[in-house]
Amino acid sequence: MPQVQMKPPYIPMTISCDHCLQEQIVHMQAKTGFWQMAHQSVKCVRCEKYFEVMIPDAIVAGPFLAPKVSSA
Repeated sequence: MPQVQMKPPYIPMTISCDHCLQEQIVHMQAKTGFWQMAHQSVKCVRCEKYFEVMIPDAIVAGPFLAPKVSSA
């Protein structure tokens, strides 16, 4: 019998700090149906200044540093 894979209750989203341009990831609440854009403040993981982002749902975790991508 195949196992059912549950989707995580969040969607990872990449954002960038307005001050130092550091890319970081937040986990946004995953919902179905109508989404309304909203301003939210995030504290940068690098410069520790707050900046606003406009995303379609609530941030439930993060920010986290974006993983480094190697060009090998």
